[in-house]
Amino acid sequence: MFYELRVYDLVAGRGPEYLELFRTEGVPHVTRHLPMAGYWLTDTGALNRIYHMWIYASLEERAAARVGLGTDRDWTEGFVPKGFPLILKQENMLMRCEDSSPLLDRVTAERREPHAAQTPEDPMFGPRLLSLVVDGCATGGERLGRWTVISGSTPGAEVSLFAHETWEDPFATAPGAARHELLRPLSLSPLR
Repeated sequence: MFYELRVYDLVAGRGPEYLELFRTEGVPHVTRHLPMAGYWLTDTGALNRIYHMWIYASLEERAAARVGLGTDRDWTEGFVPKGFPLILKQENMLMRCEDSSPLLDRVTAERREPHAAQTPEDPMFGPRLLSLVVDGCATGGERLGRWTVISGSTPGAEVSLFAHETWEDPFATAPGAARHELLRPLSLSPLR
């Protein structure tokens, strides 16, 4: 298995618009093809940034999933013309899991489950705060997973994801980290 962490930098101030469109229109189409693990908006660090994670058994599975998505007219003619103009920059990292958690194990096992669209009345964000830590110590919160980047802009970097029950807790993961960002998980995100 490998994990793809995608990073989208959005037009300033348009993050909520993109997320609303994704959760109410895009998510059922993309998850028919791609195995979603998480979807998060930054609260600190690089603002107007969305991280999302996908889980694949192989590069062949990834290629087939992306071909399927690329031929899905609901996605290419429905979501893409509305959502993609809000994206300024995209980046991805392919990662190998080094440490898992019961939640990550469950999400990995259920990765192929499609997700239904939410309504505008559904809460956009889940109740917990997460932190994404790159090359940093791990002293606070519940570690959801730890990965090593195997391809992308920072090969060899260690990426960890933590969940926090309180808003005071997440800063314990920050000392010495190359990057530390607080994330607000979408309420539809499996890792939240």
